[in-house]
Amino acid sequence: MKNGKLIAGIIGLILGIVIAFFLPIPHGLTHAAMVVLATLVTANIFWIFNVIPSFATGLLMLSTWVVLQAVPFETSFAIFSTTTMWIIIGGLALGAAATKTGLITRIAYKIMSYFPANFKGQSLALFISGTIIAPMIPSAHPKAAMSTPIAKGISDALGYKPKSAASSGLFLAAMWGFFVTEGSFLSATAQNYAFKGLLPAKYQSVLSWGNWFVMMIPWTIIILVAGYFLLSFLFKPKDDTPVSREFINEQLKALGPMSKNEKITAISIIAAIIMWILESTINIPSAVTALVWVSILVAAKVLTAEDFKTRMSWSTIIFIGTVMALGNVMQTVGLTNWLRDVLKPVIGPIIGNIWVAVIVLPIIIYLIKFVVVSLISTGTLVTLALLPFVTQMGFSPALIVIIVTTSVNVWLLSYMNAPFLTGSAAVQDGMASRASLAKSSIGYMAINIIGLLVCVPVWHLMGIA
Repeated sequence: MKNGKLIAGIIGLILGIVIAFFLPIPHGLTHAAMVVLATLVTANIFWIFNVIPSFATGLLMLSTWVVLQAVPFETSFAIFSTTTMWIIIGGLALGAAATKTGLITRIAYKIMSYFPANFKGQSLALFISGTIIAPMIPSAHPKAAMSTPIAKGISDALGYKPKSAASSGLFLAAMWGFFVTEGSFLSATAQNYAFKGLLPAKYQSVLSWGNWFVMMIPWTIIILVAGYFLLSFLFKPKDDTPVSREFINEQLKALGPMSKNEKITAISIIAAIIMWILESTINIPSAVTALVWVSILVAAKVLTAEDFKTRMSWSTIIFIGTVMALGNVMQTVGLTNWLRDVLKPVIGPIIGNIWVAVIVLPIIIYLIKFVVVSLISTGTLVTLALLPFVTQMGFSPALIVIIVTTSVNVWLLSYMNAPFLTGSAAVQDGMASRASLAKSSIGYMAINIIGLLVCVPVWHLMGIA
């Protein structure tokens, strides 16, 4: 494995050097554009094969642009002073508070206590609790690591054997509710902000928290309803008789009464979400809203300086920032316009009609996922490839972000989805079989396209399609 990374790294560096310094510069490009293209090729090889940590690859890419004088430092690192980066930081901090105080776990168990203690009841509870919690934690891995142990506890209490159909179904219900529904809310994952940040500024305003939520209501309904019936059809045990609620009641009892810090966190998150929804009315940027409430949590001693060190994934934040820098820099050096001319024969027919786009683009992304493992890398590659065509699209370019963010979440093969690996690791790989993951992923891939198609009439009414 180590040799494989070394070989991939060497190949990536050689390709980058050849593209930057030895290939003839195509008509319409400059040496600066060739440097950016070369570093993009090298970086993607490094990301795909995890040659070095992703954030380090990203920082090297941005630094190379400056060292080789493709763009000045101010342009290369400009993304780190934008509101998008600060809302990611603020959102992750709010999520850290919700996890630290136990608020998220309490919400999940409380919702489950209202449903029958059988497969259908608890899988529905996992769907609903995950969907409610999704916008509160903008990071997939903590949600995956937190939700699957809850599902395992329920599975054990119901007497399901490890990796049985029913056990697999509850694992998938947890991942479906807590992770798959990230496409429903802008704040549900940092990668949503990353993909949004790749768009030209004038198109980003379409993707406010409230607009995103409304745009995705039909998709959310389809994903939840069809997903629930899919998992019930595939994994429900023959005998689904309710059993004792003892496990859930014991977990709730162990949590005790709601603490002061939980209450403060709950108020802060609810207030932040309301202010995000009303952003255009109250004229307070989302980033400022997030940072104000994070500051309040710090002042109330819910979050500490140590929490910012241990509960915030700074490497992920830096990686997302380096990825978002690509859009602006490619535009600056003229690479965007050149790519538009090269890809026009292939991309043109797809982006001319929204009905075609919501069918064909997801399929393209599904195929790319066999090669590009990282969710954010896949989404970035597709978004960047389409950026040159923003003025020619028959719909708002903002919809590309929606299509991308729902379509990268496939788990047909185990290596294709890191959050699913996290969820599986959290239960010692003792819940879901590989066959169950593959079958459910194929189902999601079809349901996702149906959900996007159902959204199109709403997008037409909103004037963006």
